Amino acid sequence: METSRAFGICQCLLFSSFLLDLTLCPHSKVEESFQLQATHDLIYFGIRPALFGNDDSSETPYDHLQYPGVVPRSFIGPGLLASICTVLRLLLLPVMDIAQHPMMMQFLSRFCLLSILVFSWSQFARALDKKFRGAGAWMLLLTACQFHMPFYASRMLPNVFALAMVLNSYAAWIDANVSRAATLLVVATAIFRCDLLLLLGSVGLVWLITKKLSIVQALKIGVASGAISLLLTIPLDSALWQRLLWAEGEVFYYNAILGKSSDWGTSPWHWYYSSALPKSMLLTVLLVPFSFLRIVEYLMGLERRVRKASSSSSSVVVNLRGLLDRQWLEYLLPVLGFVTLYSFLAHKEVRFIFPAIPMLNALAAVGIQRLSSLAFPAKGKERMLIASLAFYCGLFCILASLIGSLTFVAVSHQNYPGGDALLRLSVHISNLQLPPSTELHVHIDVASAMSGVSLFGQRAAEAQTKDVNWIFHKSGYEEEHSLEASAGREIFTHVLSEDANFSPDFHVIDTIQGNPSLNLRKFRIHTTDAIYVLERIDWGQQYR
Repeated sequence: METSRAFGICQCLLFSSFLLDLTLCPHSKVEESFQLQATHDLIYFGIRPALFGNDDSSETPYDHLQYPGVVPRSFIGPGLLASICTVLRLLLLPVMDIAQHPMMMQFLSRFCLLSILVFSWSQFARALDKKFRGAGAWMLLLTACQFHMPFYASRMLPNVFALAMVLNSYAAWIDANVSRAATLLVVATAIFRCDLLLLLGSVGLVWLITKKLSIVQALKIGVASGAISLLLTIPLDSALWQRLLWAEGEVFYYNAILGKSSDWGTSPWHWYYSSALPKSMLLTVLLVPFSFLRIVEYLMGLERRVRKASSSSSSVVVNLRGLLDRQWLEYLLPVLGFVTLYSFLAHKEVRFIFPAIPMLNALAAVGIQRLSSLAFPAKGKERMLIASLAFYCGLFCILASLIGSLTFVAVSHQNYPGGDALLRLSVHISNLQLPPSTELHVHIDVASAMSGVSLFGQRAAEAQTKDVNWIFHKSGYEEEHSLEASAGREIFTHVLSEDANFSPDFHVIDTIQGNPSLNLRKFRIHTTDAIYVLERIDWGQQYR
């Protein structure tokens, strides 16, 4: 690929891919809940209630104090996004107050995260381009054609915030700025994801073996970067959680020391290699070996020798020397070490190995760039059939991955029935002629809350029907709230539930499809009734 122009085009393609996924799937899932709700609270309430409010969690406007979750998470990421959104809101005030449009604010906050990821990928791609000309553009293209990286680029997970720092760390590593690379990894580990210790250990070992970093330097970087990270995260998180804590320290203790992560399900040891990585990279994973194995060059040489042997009636000598390109093993082995170490933990999720995918994409990009150079040699050099065939097979892998990715996005589009249900309920209420100050008591069950209902969505419903007082009731988030549904059911006017027979006092006014699955034989997306919007019968009769 022609470098500067191709790089810009592929940058735009990456941005477009990220933005398409955000636009088609604007709602969030339960694993994003804390970061998204925290961003909402910091945008609309700021940090002042934490500093000057009372100690009663029932009176606080913060969602995380009412529904704290299993382990605390850091507010550094949500705080950054909320700060950017607040600045953008102030800049847009002469035109409109975007805070009055909560779903636009949710989109904006996720767009800000997306932009950070695009910048970080671009930094990594530029560094790769310096080391292997043309590979940076290919890496951006490969990433844009995959599913997981574009889909999660705007999703508020600690893994995604950490990924931005990992990408910049990889860029520094390839630029031979190991001190900066190590610093970024330490900060990401201390603030966002304690499991990056595994990556830090495997990469750090390579740096020590190759003498790019001494033990003394490593200790200095670790202590200094760790101390600065703790000085950033502990005061902010302690203020917002209203107790002294180091969020990732508690996560590490809960998952690694107590071993509680396995309570959320287990997978076989080979799952990352047999399922997660192939699903994440799709067919582009087949390009990785071409970065460190000169397979095509070897076959081209063998073809030449066969031609010479056939013309001179001499025997063919097979020479495997030079088949291995060792310069890229320095980057491959630590990443595989990270995935292997993580494989020993029983609980597995694709997002846990996000840090491995960028480097594997980089190696796949080196592979396809190498095939491109062989397929289209410099003027005067012989063009070999095997090289052209290999290159076009590589292009097929990229195209097939793009088709697979678009299919997965189409399926995921149907996977947020809770968010859609709340939107449909707000439209229904806005079409009714309700007297001022009418109170709505909306019960949101666990399935709805886990599939798209957010504080932004709740605020949007309130904004759409300004004369109506919306009161939302959630149950099942924490053990102590599990009796709320049965104890206070008589006050509910509306319910979002996966159970159509929630109560004989309610009737279904809308049904949201969800639980999508792909029927490959018919090539259709099959959905089922997932969330029901229910209305109290006597309440509905009163206002019709």
